[in-house]
Amino acid sequence: MFLLSACALCAAVAVAPSPSPSPSALPDIAHIYTTDRTNETIKDATRTTYVVTRDQIARYGYRTVGEALQSVPGVTVLPYGPLGASVNYGIRGSNTAQVLVLIDGLPAPGSFDNSVELGNLPVNGVDRIEVVEGGGSTLYGTGAVGGIINVITDRSATSSALMAYGSFGERRLQVSTPHVQFSRTLASNAFGLPGGAVRPDSDYASSSLHVNGSRNIGAFDVVLRAGLTADHVGAPGFYGFESPTSRENDLNGDANVSAVRKTAQSETTFEFGGTRQQITFACDASDANCYQPIPALNTESRLDFSARSVVSGANEQLLYGIDLARGTVRDDAGGTVSVNPMAQAAAYVQHKVGTKWGSVYYGVRGERDGALGGEFSPSAGVLVRLSNEASLKANVATAFRAPNASELYFPGYGNTSLVPERAKVADVSITDARVLGGASVGWFTNRTNNLIVPTPVKTGSTCVVDPGSFSYEPCNVDHAFIQGLTLDVRTPRFHGFTTSLNVTDLYRAQDVDTATRLPDQPVIAANLRLDYTGKATSIIDSWGVWMHAAGARGFVDSAQPLFYQPAAFTTVNAYARIRAGRNLLVSLRGYNLGNERYAAVSGFPMPGRSFVLEVSAK
Repeated sequence: MFLLSACALCAAVAVAPSPSPSPSALPDIAHIYTTDRTNETIKDATRTTYVVTRDQIARYGYRTVGEALQSVPGVTVLPYGPLGASVNYGIRGSNTAQVLVLIDGLPAPGSFDNSVELGNLPVNGVDRIEVVEGGGSTLYGTGAVGGIINVITDRSATSSALMAYGSFGERRLQVSTPHVQFSRTLASNAFGLPGGAVRPDSDYASSSLHVNGSRNIGAFDVVLRAGLTADHVGAPGFYGFESPTSRENDLNGDANVSAVRKTAQSETTFEFGGTRQQITFACDASDANCYQPIPALNTESRLDFSARSVVSGANEQLLYGIDLARGTVRDDAGGTVSVNPMAQAAAYVQHKVGTKWGSVYYGVRGERDGALGGEFSPSAGVLVRLSNEASLKANVATAFRAPNASELYFPGYGNTSLVPERAKVADVSITDARVLGGASVGWFTNRTNNLIVPTPVKTGSTCVVDPGSFSYEPCNVDHAFIQGLTLDVRTPRFHGFTTSLNVTDLYRAQDVDTATRLPDQPVIAANLRLDYTGKATSIIDSWGVWMHAAGARGFVDSAQPLFYQPAAFTTVNAYARIRAGRNLLVSLRGYNLGNERYAAVSGFPMPGRSFVLEVSAK
């Protein structure tokens, strides 16, 4: 019935391409890749797509991919502490497991185990980050219930370098050449807590290396890329139960090769990639708050193959392809070893038809996720040109998420009886480039069945809630109902000044079974920016102020100590960039200038006000 409704919607309205809302100026993001798995102009994109560009990363001083996503409408990023800490993330009310993270179009390390870490994924070597919002399972498969984050690496012919020194012992070095990018980040992260104590064991050290190259082989354009990131971080535990000895070592590696053959009316792409992730965790048994005295090792290995073809005619486009993935996840939880194979196989097709009024698309994917069985995921959408500058777009889809390896097999926690989550998602938005410098308003909805959550259970029973139990396992017990509104508006540049505002009102994020709000979902999230860009001959390159505000994420108990309960918070960041030479910039950045003390995740406080001095050269 849902598919029939989707097709009826497509047949009812003829549509036209229109710009997708974006935090960037249109000339910077004229072409996107992720929305329809092919290179297209942003005017032709039907699904809501946002882009964080390389220039924005440099201008605003984003240090990790997690930081770069914080100002994207509809995206929630909740860090477990200072620079380098883990983050929870979601799109339009979804949780971390329901968002698919890609690197250059293929799944990032940790995708089988829901251990992709955006909080310490460096931005050095990143060209742009494309965020597609809404169910993306037709083209991308499991895990794209909320949307897709695609980190696209830099293949430019430029060279650059950056050095930075800041509060809490922050030191960074970044070097980029046309084929090699290297970065090194250190931070002691020793910040104060109420009563004069210092947050222990929060230090962070990261090194990353990326290489890339390309050449023509016959009729194919071939690109090879490989990356390796090593992190050494402290894991102090939540407030009041800090551990001074808990350590985590992460090693993430990925490599991929793509071959593209283009003709006048078609484009064929073959992609082959491999990833490997190792996470080691341990603490000292003499530590009173140590809960892993025997080192635990989690290792994921994965191989991906993708083949697709896009055939274009005068008024239509046919996209079809296959995705294959194989791998293993090994969990060594302090002596208990679990080795589990993971597999995915899928075929998909999407047809897009253009008319004098616009375009309409519809598609379907069939996927089998190993022993978990198969899923079919249809989708459809339309674009209606209301005028030369204004357009309406609507999308409907089904989406799904297969349980990850930890939920299925992790020793002492996994539940092999889990079944995939299934969701029905839809959105409608209107975009008008004539309103100020561009504006859009949208509405979205998501109904998910078989939602997987960690549930206290009684001994010998499955998925029976027992508030007095401290034994947890993931269960298919909940149904989620999510709805929200988004507003994104920008002003044109006036004497060097521009402003932008985006607001996400997640007015419903309900766990239907328990009639409570889903955890870690802000009711209101807003980003307000004021930016100034100087003239080419001015000593001031640019400066700006950015305010991020998040409303309460659920019940707040005022009787609980600080940092134990999530609450509303507002942070103010600022930057100033000065030209010190023809290709030399000196930047001063301030983070959380209001020194607001809060915990984005309950029990994990943020460090307060900090400053960073940067020197960069091209």
